[in-house]
Amino acid sequence: MSRKRLLLVGWDSADWKIMHPLIDAGHLPGLARLVEAGTSGNITTLEPQLSPMLWTSIATGKMAYHHGVPGFTEVDPRSKAVVPVSAATRRCRTVWEILAERGLRSHVVSWFATQGERDLPGKVVSNMFCHVKPKGPEQAPSDWPPPPPGTYWPPELDKELNELRVSPHDVDPDQVIRLFVPEGDKVDQDKDKRLWMLAGKLAETFSAHNAAVHLLETDPDWDFFAVYYRAIDEICHLFMPYHPPKMDGVPEADFEMYRHVVVGAYRLHDLMLQRLLQLAGPDTPVMLVSDHGFHSDHLRPKFTPRVPAGITVWHRPQGSFIASGPGFQKDELLFGARLLDVTPTILHHFGLPVGDDMEGRVLEEIFTEKRPAQTVPTWEKPEGAAKARADLGDDANKALLEQFVALGYIDEIPDDPGQAVAGTERENNWNMARAAMHGGRHDMALPLLEDCFHAVPSRTDFAQMLARCQLQLGLLDEASATIDRALESFAATERAQLIKASIAIQKEDYASALAALEIVREKDPDDIQLQLMLAQSYTALRRWDEAEAAARKVLSADPHNAQALLTLTRLHLHREQSSEAMDTALEAIGLQYGNPLGHFLLGAALAQLGRWEQAERPLLNCLRLDPQFFRAYRLLSRVYRTLDRPDQAAAVEAQARMQRQLVEEKQRTQLAVTRREFAARQAVRAEQDKIKQAEIDRRKAEYDAIEPMDFLLVSGLPRSGTSLMMQILQAGGIPLMTDGQRAADEDNPEGYWEWEEIKKLPKDPRILEKAQGKAVKVISALLPALPGKHRYKIIYMTRPVSQVIDSQWAMLARQGKAPRSEKQHLIETQEHHSRQIREAMQKSERVELLEVSYPDLVADPVATIAKIADFIGESFKNGPQVAACVKPNLHRQRAKVS
Repeated sequence: MSRKRLLLVGWDSADWKIMHPLIDAGHLPGLARLVEAGTSGNITTLEPQLSPMLWTSIATGKMAYHHGVPGFTEVDPRSKAVVPVSAATRRCRTVWEILAERGLRSHVVSWFATQGERDLPGKVVSNMFCHVKPKGPEQAPSDWPPPPPGTYWPPELDKELNELRVSPHDVDPDQVIRLFVPEGDKVDQDKDKRLWMLAGKLAETFSAHNAAVHLLETDPDWDFFAVYYRAIDEICHLFMPYHPPKMDGVPEADFEMYRHVVVGAYRLHDLMLQRLLQLAGPDTPVMLVSDHGFHSDHLRPKFTPRVPAGITVWHRPQGSFIASGPGFQKDELLFGARLLDVTPTILHHFGLPVGDDMEGRVLEEIFTEKRPAQTVPTWEKPEGAAKARADLGDDANKALLEQFVALGYIDEIPDDPGQAVAGTERENNWNMARAAMHGGRHDMALPLLEDCFHAVPSRTDFAQMLARCQLQLGLLDEASATIDRALESFAATERAQLIKASIAIQKEDYASALAALEIVREKDPDDIQLQLMLAQSYTALRRWDEAEAAARKVLSADPHNAQALLTLTRLHLHREQSSEAMDTALEAIGLQYGNPLGHFLLGAALAQLGRWEQAERPLLNCLRLDPQFFRAYRLLSRVYRTLDRPDQAAAVEAQARMQRQLVEEKQRTQLAVTRREFAARQAVRAEQDKIKQAEIDRRKAEYDAIEPMDFLLVSGLPRSGTSLMMQILQAGGIPLMTDGQRAADEDNPEGYWEWEEIKKLPKDPRILEKAQGKAVKVISALLPALPGKHRYKIIYMTRPVSQVIDSQWAMLARQGKAPRSEKQHLIETQEHHSRQIREAMQKSERVELLEVSYPDLVADPVATIAKIADFIGESFKNGPQVAACVKPNLHRQRAKVS
């Protein structure tokens, strides 16, 4: 009997929306071979969509709150330092560990949370192999510091693999970069760092590929081979704003220069895939998986939330799945796959049973051999899956954390160790709470969400999720209090109305929901979230025509929206359009297999068609996913009685009664327990708040004893001319509070003139006292934190916000970063912010405000500087040296003249 093998290839963020057209155009021949020789389809992701959590779920078949990986970083329990997650973070066994128990040999390359993997019969090259950078800009890989301990298993692999790491300097501009950016030679790389950023991402993926190829060539004695490539995700986060079709607000020159990068990334991965297939051999079955997709069309977000991992709004919930080669169905489509199904399916492929505690299913339909899945209670060991921690070392740890920050997945790590630990633990609790909510574990999510919201009540994402959790657990009053507190900081914005509507819908108060949604519709009628909530409300109120209009509006923008498809399914059933209901239900299940409503509606459509035998399977699937879906019990009983199977009907009815009794008992007892536990946690927090308040009161007493001081501040939006104003003040003899930490560069050739410590103003208002007698730059966002005791003269720089945004975008381009928001959205929000700040300052009795137009200052420095001199008084010494600070050639972002 031939040896069973499997090659598992992970492509982070790979999306059929991009791949299908490229396959049709002949640009992805390797992928096309797999599709033709196998079964392919969407695979539904989990929440939150963070790569370490998702790829560990793929490798274990379990949700994050079981496998234990909480995100990109964690707090080391020994050193209390913030470190990247590792193999020691995992609490569950991986598929390669299970295979090893049965004597099967695995090689694993570049997988998340594998640093420190050990004691396997195969070989492991951890994700740290790709991400540690050289200390010097021109160092060859042979001169780099060695990878940290735990990068390889066995450790002796270092002798073979250290020199296979690729540096960004090894990525040839003519032979490689030109394939992605054909006119890259025209980019001034002193001003635009995007080519360097691209070279860095390519170097990392070449490193991973080199390791995989080396193991395939030198150690072909393996049963399971898993390799993970991260570059599609990273390159898309940098360059998807420039992918066709052109997004509003993206400069034409940038679009033309970088429009080919995303497609180039896919074509590169196809070339690497072809090499893997060649080395694995034609008789080796292959699975190719992505953890989620990536928006590439009109659904690309206009705004990226400025919270940790806010960039995940670019992710699409449908990833990609292919199973190809011997043993798999050829040229077939797969529906209803989930990330949790990958490990059970791999175990089934190797003839091994699936753990009953795994949360996925075997994708039996993809196999040519039809055999039922076998199960065992668990593959876990009584002693757990704990591993010894490998110490990365300070340099390696810092390098990887800086990369996660640069990508936008985590916030910058504070210098203060206590703040760093608290921030990391809070974000990890938030991630685990979202995973628990996604898995229906509201009881597990509640205390985590309470801690998050208590720590940062201004985070409305914390508040909204907490309120939803409280509603699910029957804590209605607590949910109302949570959302009311959060909305205090939102005033009457559209987002506030969407939050109100969302909570109203969960309370089944659809009239209130519609009232809030109508306010949003007046300003943004095409918002997809708005239309989904309208469809849900109208459906509940049986306003079918309006529900249909809203659902179809969603589907015109996003044909793969499962929620809108389910709305249409309910509409079709109401109108007895049974065939149409069946089609839309099937489509929704294919997109979102884990939603029990889709299976129930499919069963209802089949029953309406009189296809009673076929209605049984989706109703059983519904109850497997949600044993408390009571409408499914009623319909399944009816199906069995229609089929003259009264014993099964009676059994279903008895099961429904039992489940209802369990639910009622749980509701009676759990709500009381939940309230008691909630009250106990509140009491602990109240004591903690008392301690904090005592410290606040102590500081306030010290503060009250201070005499009022006078300060001269320069403020405005970033890139509005504040640095120029600081130069003018210095030329006029005003001493400045600066530290020189931020050196002059292409964006500010004359320097930034900043004082880094002023950023601590919101948490430490007394920091300002250090600047007494000196002028200090305080950006507009920090002005509300000014202590009310003192007196202020504020020179506020104004500039057309469109110019400010153009300047900000130019600076981001030179740093190699993509904008986080659509240009028009940024213009509107920054105009609103600046206007609010100036109005507040004008109303303050302790503030004298002088607004200085940057364009007027550049056009007529003498007249403008005279106003500044009058504002400051005799301490400002005006003269020719002051006007000489103004250099019109540095005013680069101007309004276009038609």
